[in-house]
Amino acid sequence: MPTNRSERTPHPSSPRSAGACVAAPLLLAVAVGLASCATPPAKSAAPQKPAEPAAPAPRPERVSNVPAPGSPSGTPLIDSALRVDLRPLGVVPTDGFTLPLLSPNGRFMAVQTGTPPDAAAALARPGQRAPRASRIALYRLDARGVTRLGETDGGLILGRSADDRGFLVESPRPDGSRWIGRIAWGTDASTKNYEPEWLVQDGGVNAFAALGPDGSLVWSRRDGRARSFDLMVRRNGSTARLSGDGLRSYTHPSFNADGSRIFMMVLRDGILELGSVDPTSEDAMQQSLVRAFVSDRADDSTAAQMVTPQGTRDGADGRDLLFFHPMLGSIARWNDTDGLRPIAGGAMAVSRIDEQRLAVLDGGRVRIRGARLDPAGAAREPGAVIFEQLAVPRLLGTIEERPALLLIAPDSGGVKLLIVRLLG
Repeated sequence: MPTNRSERTPHPSSPRSAGACVAAPLLLAVAVGLASCATPPAKSAAPQKPAEPAAPAPRPERVSNVPAPGSPSGTPLIDSALRVDLRPLGVVPTDGFTLPLLSPNGRFMAVQTGTPPDAAAALARPGQRAPRASRIALYRLDARGVTRLGETDGGLILGRSADDRGFLVESPRPDGSRWIGRIAWGTDASTKNYEPEWLVQDGGVNAFAALGPDGSLVWSRRDGRARSFDLMVRRNGSTARLSGDGLRSYTHPSFNADGSRIFMMVLRDGILELGSVDPTSEDAMQQSLVRAFVSDRADDSTAAQMVTPQGTRDGADGRDLLFFHPMLGSIARWNDTDGLRPIAGGAMAVSRIDEQRLAVLDGGRVRIRGARLDPAGAAREPGAVIFEQLAVPRLLGTIEERPALLLIAPDSGGVKLLIVRLLG
């Protein structure tokens, strides 16, 4: 029998508990300036004409060049405990709603452009349609700047996950089904038409897919007329299912850092829980299920709001899931053994730099803070401010032998990209 140990992580008693569907939309509006709600705005009654297909770029197009180290256009910032080099990369057009998706190594980026998919398409609800007025643009990032490689045709939804081979996309089909595919990084429109390699294509609605560290794939699947999703895992050539039996819906799954557990959102009759399972077999999934209560006033859009700020790339921190907790108004950690551990200070996005340091967006600024766990009720560690504006930090790895972050900041018509190198 599946186990339920949600009593190990009791939900906090807070006057904000009635605002589960308010805090996370505010998060997206403040943190990335993309929208005032977590699902795309409803379309007007008049149908919108799809955008004309864009001609493929004949060759990669350089968007920006990063100044050489020591040049005047770099912005050094000196703190009592930290020195950084802040360098703008330029503005990248987006759909005004969806955060860019980075490759694990930080070398490539995919961006949803045009008109954002509507709520039915974004959340794989009945009535979903292919977003013909939306495309996905690909970029290469390096120490010299940003290069635009090209874009896909209309109709694809940017996925939640990527590996060093490529990134996931999802495709609502005319018959009401939904497929999952992967598009390769590193090619441009002159050599490749960006046709996905289809990983899951059947008559069901397959959505919210994520890649594991060993090439495994996890996703949510429902039959065409059903409303709740089962959990699907493909690893080592076999596929296993955790059925919700039409009662529970398992959405937005992801792996922990070593692939030994799968996290997901669990919905039933307005109750939203965190879930975790052992993915090694179907029996293991059924017997190892652990759930932890989040809210009794939630729906599928609340679940999406919780996982959006971190994504799957920055949401896996060792054994922990990092996610936005709508009751606490902050990023929190959770795993099935250690329970819930909020990050103090109202953190709205987090990126690990190394074992000692985190980059944190809180209070409308990006800070470098110590990576220790914040004890319950402890005053937050203020940290060193490295950027005085709203921006979502993402780790790039190292540039010129120094840890580097990509800052994704809201800008008119898209997002502004900046590189931060930690010098001392």
